[in-house]
Amino acid sequence: MAKIVPQILLLFSIFLFKSTFFYAQDFDVACRTAQPFCSDASRELTFPNTIGDIDGLGEIGCLNTTPNPSWYFIRIDQSGKLVFNIQQWVDTDGDNILDRGERQLDVDFIAWGPFNTSFIVCDILSRGCDNNGDGDNIRPAECVNNVDDLLYYTENQDNTNIVDCSYARTPDDDIFTETFTIPNAQSDEYYVILITNFANEQGVIQLQQTNLNEQGAGTTDCSILEPGVGPDIATCGEFPVTIEGRFPGNPPDVPGAVSFRWARADVGTTNFVDIPDPEGMVPFLEVNTEGVYRLSGYNALGAQVPDSPDELVVLDVSAAVVSVGYTIAEESFAGSYTITAQVVAAPQIEAAGFDNFEYSLYRNLGNGFIEYRSYQSSAVFSNVPPGDYFVRARYANCPDSEERSEIIMILGYPKYFTPNGDGFHDTWSLINIENQPTAQIYIFDRYGKLLKQLRAGGPGWDGTYNGKNMPSADYWFRVEFNEPRDPNMRRRVFAGNFSLIR
Repeated sequence: MAKIVPQILLLFSIFLFKSTFFYAQDFDVACRTAQPFCSDASRELTFPNTIGDIDGLGEIGCLNTTPNPSWYFIRIDQSGKLVFNIQQWVDTDGDNILDRGERQLDVDFIAWGPFNTSFIVCDILSRGCDNNGDGDNIRPAECVNNVDDLLYYTENQDNTNIVDCSYARTPDDDIFTETFTIPNAQSDEYYVILITNFANEQGVIQLQQTNLNEQGAGTTDCSILEPGVGPDIATCGEFPVTIEGRFPGNPPDVPGAVSFRWARADVGTTNFVDIPDPEGMVPFLEVNTEGVYRLSGYNALGAQVPDSPDELVVLDVSAAVVSVGYTIAEESFAGSYTITAQVVAAPQIEAAGFDNFEYSLYRNLGNGFIEYRSYQSSAVFSNVPPGDYFVRARYANCPDSEERSEIIMILGYPKYFTPNGDGFHDTWSLINIENQPTAQIYIFDRYGKLLKQLRAGGPGWDGTYNGKNMPSADYWFRVEFNEPRDPNMRRRVFAGNFSLIR
């Protein structure tokens, strides 16, 4: 390690010199200062704005000027549409809340994406638009203010990686809230946002999602605010997977990491082996195999920083489900039932603590099994009527891992039948009694007169007695059977009623 530190320090010194000295001029390194941002129901973050750089980065996209640029990035958690309000104000009382009487500041922005990591080469951020889509003469002059054309960026009429861009036409417009829209964000995508401070006054910036909990809304991932490499990654056989992390420290007192080292171990072991990284500067990695990946961060003196090292597990979950079982809470003839799915996971999946399974329920309605309850995170299906079912289970969002249970046969009885010869509900019999040959089934009229004794698995009752049609009325039944929910199949008796409708 000691032999490598001087090289890392040299690289960092060059990088730090460029990103500091040329901050106001060099677009190609400016976005490296981007800070993680998120907005969800539990937290709305605000950050100090930038002042003292009135020249900024010049003309970019729809922004004729970019004074006091501040850079942020977001990561998408749940896919969908995201709409944000961007505001900037003089936070007089320092509570990070826009209070009545606090003065708002003119704020403009431009955003790019999607990217598979937040650590990008800034030059890939388009500085202009290409309205005819020919790839030539990409100019800021072609870019449109989203206030003037709401569809220009959402329909990608700019033909670049600019996602949205907006500015108040003049400082006198008194427009202090900009709207930033990502129409169809996908999980794990990154977006980079540049926000300017035209007023050159000290204040705070807030990027707040306004369509949370609306139908079709996506969400941002707040785990990027935590130091380290983030949560474990389940991949459905898709490689490479990009992982990244950061150790920001707490400047100026506790410096963050400026150089990094990756190491890998097999899942279930701690035998980490360093992964060669000739640059040692960028804390993201494309991985092509399962494993435990460890990121270490070092400050400018080569010392390991707080929260370092940190690690995550990358696992292929395409064979995560070994088998699917079930339990039923209620005994037979309860009327409605609670089915709880039970997954036996592959040993490696279980050992790593990966447990994000989802479940669906299929029902046979007479013409084969169809989906009765779509995939859900809960293994419990409530208020299930009697009939034939099976459960499908898979690791979340991984169709390749899907397995199903055996057929679930729940005893029950129809509440009515209509013996009119149309081929539907013409006879009455118990549901799923055919596997109990010793069952005894009796049908009575309202006075207790025995009308019919049925055989388990037989054709059922056609609504007649001694060859004559019985009238529309309620009838009673009594069944003696072995309880399938009981491991010992104890003998039970159940009685109920049903309707004959003509």
